[in-house]
Amino acid sequence: MSKIATILMVLIGYAPLAHADSAMPQAGEKFLNARTRLYAAGWRPDPLSHASSGEYMGVDRLLIQSGYLEVDYCSEGKSFCTLQYLKAGACLRVQTQGEQIQAMKVERWSNECRERGADEPAHLPPPDVRYLAQWKNDCENFGQCHGIDAYLRAVKKKYARDPEVTKVLNTYTTPVDQSGH
Repeated sequence: MSKIATILMVLIGYAPLAHADSAMPQAGEKFLNARTRLYAAGWRPDPLSHASSGEYMGVDRLLIQSGYLEVDYCSEGKSFCTLQYLKAGACLRVQTQGEQIQAMKVERWSNECRERGADEPAHLPPPDVRYLAQWKNDCENFGQCHGIDAYLRAVKKKYARDPEVTKVLNTYTTPVDQSGH
């Protein structure tokens, strides 16, 4: 076999790897740009993101409310966030920094899977439904109700064709629902 044929075979063999790497986030890149590329390459939010992290607070609350279901957790202070994706059984963890979604930048990424809680159930509602349950509780206990009705309507519309999720959502009432307004 000639050297040129060998080189071509090697290059052709590495082509899929080069293509896969082009979808991966780059340090310093805007998170929203990286997310667009990840979605185009078939990466999707880990449906169990945030399951072992506790309550949604601060930036992770803002992210989930804005439809970023991949948020696993965010720190307080400099607001570092970890976002989890899945694709054909592979995991992708993206770490970002920033307090506003539009300004968030990628810090680094890895192929690590998220850490699962020891007592984490195998089947949970989607992250936005779990967040709604927390928000409903916060609303009832602390009066943090602004926007909950619109969010509940949007989540109900999103899952209208999923009977299991719809059943859970139909158990939720908000203060506005209860007053008849």
